[in-house]
Amino acid sequence: MTYTLKPATATFLGLPAARQARPGSAAIFGAVHGTAYPNAVQTISGISAPDAVRRAITEASVHVDHWDFDFDGPLLNDGGLEVVDLGDIETKPQDNAGNRAAIEAATRDIRAAGAVPILIGGDDSAAIPFMRGLADAGDLHILQIDAHIDWRDRIGEETLGYSSTMRRASELPFVRSMTQVGIRAVGSARREEVEAAKAWGSRLVTVRQVRASGVSEIADAIPRDGALLIHIDVDALDPSICPGINALSPGGLWLEEVTDLIAAAMTGRRLAGFSIVEFQPANDVNSMTATVVGRLICHVLGNLARQTGC
Repeated sequence: MTYTLKPATATFLGLPAARQARPGSAAIFGAVHGTAYPNAVQTISGISAPDAVRRAITEASVHVDHWDFDFDGPLLNDGGLEVVDLGDIETKPQDNAGNRAAIEAATRDIRAAGAVPILIGGDDSAAIPFMRGLADAGDLHILQIDAHIDWRDRIGEETLGYSSTMRRASELPFVRSMTQVGIRAVGSARREEVEAAKAWGSRLVTVRQVRASGVSEIADAIPRDGALLIHIDVDALDPSICPGINALSPGGLWLEEVTDLIAAAMTGRRLAGFSIVEFQPANDVNSMTATVVGRLICHVLGNLARQTGC
């Protein structure tokens, strides 16, 4: 093992802590830093982003075995899915290469155990080694839900940072398609990045287009051969419900739109992994963003618990 896992102070939804994933389970782990932002702050009052999510969703969902009206039954379908919390990979803002190696290795180990890795970030660059760790899944189709396309080749001299996530994904030999949903307003992309994304074959779907066509049409166009990765940058959601982010951009997706898209995308597809990033605890209000992040993870788990034969 080339990384260290630190147990969570309290697990996600109070579910079992574990030192390693088990076959058929979903395994949650946190990683605060990938290629860290300069002067990055990912804690508030000593609580990391993953632990803030764990605490908020557990307080909001005290009884995980009670009826979940979003699923018309208990979240985990009366034992239909085992979920374990592995804690957090120890990362350091001064050790970008080490952080990336640790995230990739942990993801590979979870996959090798026959489990689905669930990553709670941390900065968006943590998704780059996470995606690399999914190589064993075979042909991979990515659903990115984000306000930005993240197709910069580099920012300054950095090629593995937060604005390059999908550019680096496009270079992985096993990535076959990319659907990018929730795009809006202005980010780091210039004309050349938009043209590069389109030339590669990425499907860019703005918020307006989501509402014009509906999430079912968007999900239906994702290929069904191979496996699915769902990657969410929390700034995809409107900042009125997700204020705890780095880049405020009004006019984002609503929670129900994202959860409906998750459900539609997972229907009839095999989930290789799920990552959710860019939650900034220092900017959160009343744990609102932390709770939304936790609830999005719950929707992935709830749909996994109801899948058969994928």
